[in-house]
Amino acid sequence: MANPLLTIAIIDMYDGNTNVGMDCIVNIIKNWSANRNLTIDYSIFKLREANEIPNENFDIYISSGGPGSPLDSIDAPWDKMYTHWLEQMMTLNKPVFLICHSFQLACRHFNLGTITLRKSRQIGILPIHPLTEDIIFSGLEDPFYALESRDYQIIAPNDEALANMGANIIALEKIRPQVPLERAIMGIRFNENMIGVQFHPEGEPAALQEFFQAPSLKNKIIEEFGIEKWENIITHLQDPHKIQKTATTFLPNFLDAAMKIPLN
Repeated sequence: MANPLLTIAIIDMYDGNTNVGMDCIVNIIKNWSANRNLTIDYSIFKLREANEIPNENFDIYISSGGPGSPLDSIDAPWDKMYTHWLEQMMTLNKPVFLICHSFQLACRHFNLGTITLRKSRQIGILPIHPLTEDIIFSGLEDPFYALESRDYQIIAPNDEALANMGANIIALEKIRPQVPLERAIMGIRFNENMIGVQFHPEGEPAALQEFFQAPSLKNKIIEEFGIEKWENIITHLQDPHKIQKTATTFLPNFLDAAMKIPLN
């Protein structure tokens, strides 16, 4: 007897910009479905580029990261479509995973914290600290490592709004005792099935090494941050204890939970 078809909607937030995030997401769900002996059909919706948004008939939803400000688009048609979709997903309690820009938009819409421009752009393979024993962290250490690439951050949690939603902050950015600034919120569980993170758990080492070694990006990072920053990124990407574990664990944990599959 054939396995039932599992449908997955992927919202592309990159607005036509070159990226590796979408490729990594697709690769992870293909590997996950093969490992679980599941038959999947995935569809990609180019929201910012073409005003495409998935309907409510998919089994699982993943919404990608993307460039730009999560504040400036509030009146854009695609942004209004997206926040309406978020409300719909909350009402239906659908399995939804929000990555970086998508997460920031959701936090803005539900007023879960303050979104601000960082003092400087964050980019690199950095530690992230879980705050709970959430199933999404199963198999990961404290801290675990993931790609961060963002100009904005979410700080100053709105405890009343979080409580009213039944949402919980589940992760914070790296500990920085030498920096007198509030640590950014790196993950929120909005409800039983919707979760969002302000990093890139889909980042796979091989794809990212090729991405960061491209001359244009390499030169841009060196010009903005110095050669040590670029070398540090490459070193972390080559470390099997860093993002390789995150890429093979984090998003698959979400998919397993969405399918109510017992974790190994």
